[in-house]
Amino acid sequence: MPSPLTFQWSPISKDEGTLLRAFAILAILFHNYLHWISDSPGENEFTYRPERIHALLSGLGSNPLDAARLVATYFGHYGVQVFFFLSGYGLMIKYRDQTPHWFTFQKKRWATLFPAILIAAVGYIIYESFRLGRHHVLHEEGLNLIRQIIGVSNFIPDNIYHPIGPWWFIGVILQFYLLAPWIIKWVNRCGDKVLYAMIAGSMLTEFLLGPILSTQFDFNINHSILGHLDVCALGILWARKKEFQIPLITTLFAAGLFIAGNFNASLWITTGVTSLIIALPLLRYLGDLTKNQTWLTSYLMLTGQLSMYLFLCNGYLRRPLIGWAQQSPHWWTSIWTSFVFLGIATLWALLLKTLLTVFRKKRL
Repeated sequence: MPSPLTFQWSPISKDEGTLLRAFAILAILFHNYLHWISDSPGENEFTYRPERIHALLSGLGSNPLDAARLVATYFGHYGVQVFFFLSGYGLMIKYRDQTPHWFTFQKKRWATLFPAILIAAVGYIIYESFRLGRHHVLHEEGLNLIRQIIGVSNFIPDNIYHPIGPWWFIGVILQFYLLAPWIIKWVNRCGDKVLYAMIAGSMLTEFLLGPILSTQFDFNINHSILGHLDVCALGILWARKKEFQIPLITTLFAAGLFIAGNFNASLWITTGVTSLIIALPLLRYLGDLTKNQTWLTSYLMLTGQLSMYLFLCNGYLRRPLIGWAQQSPHWWTSIWTSFVFLGIATLWALLLKTLLTVFRKKRL
């Protein structure tokens, strides 16, 4: 029986995974929308700037009614870490007792991911053609969009967030898929020490190599899988354990390290891992609490099931709504327009998923 000072981590069920994706995508959507509002503190997502945490604290002190926007702006991007974690976790669960063939693995993963990307890209072209005109979308953004779709835009500084900001994730997850069969092979052969080495090595690589890549090649290591291998490895590590016990002292240490990482550039490198050690138990507990509210559980399950489509379409659906919110940067305007944005994104994501489902059935 575990000590009361130990957190007992049980395997993630399918429904729990869906709820975790729901919480993560909601954090991402509110972050992606609200960080465009005026007087944003910014976020320490790809690079660390000490003035950002100070801007957050200053904003909370001077305008506490604006706390929801400020917190979502600064911390919401950590929802992405949940997806990296679940990617590693899910793959290890599937291939716990086998090593996937590299080409077969790539074929399956790309066949799962790319139809959603392509239909979201078509949605972007249609939506922005009505808003900006077909010439602008196809002739000025067409090549940028193609490079984002195939995952090479991360290596082109002007193309990383352009034309669809959140699509930097595509290149990174494709890089992880390229490495995943070899990682699984090494882990199945050598055990958990490979994963601990990956976690430490990822942080050390970012600390030592990150500044060199930035200054010499104008390349941010966090735009590649090298900056996120630690979180993926954490997911794989958890998946290998039928039960994972975390002493309270470890959780408290992670919390302290996460707080310190918001004030120190070197410790900031650890925040991807430490944020998950803190957040995942809390999110699972929050998921348990929602089970008493049938309507809320149903909504969250739908959101989790739509998470991929929500992620792919939310970047281009922000406008023109965000423009109206920027013209009136009041805390209440931020709140109500963000929920309108969430509703629009949900309906659009549901439409994309439905169209893709119909298309697949017709092919069969």
